[in-house]
Amino acid sequence: MPASLKESLDRIEQWIRTYEAFDLAEKARFARESYLWTAEERIEWQETQADNGKVLRDLRMQADALRQKLTPS
Repeated sequence: MPASLKESLDRIEQWIRTYEAFDLAEKARFARESYLWTAEERIEWQETQADNGKVLRDLRMQADALRQKLTPS
């Protein structure tokens, strides 16, 4: 069972790295292009950022829970 927990943790940590990389790329794009955007596009970007932040928080909580299960008591 610990191997499957470890595999799950590895998979979640990979998702976290993917979301963090996407977040950095989006913030760089915002810095470069946002002055060209309409108000609607800015709102859509903010909503996407908020959704991604929620996903990252959830993934980090899942990773923390798995780490606690993997840590011997």
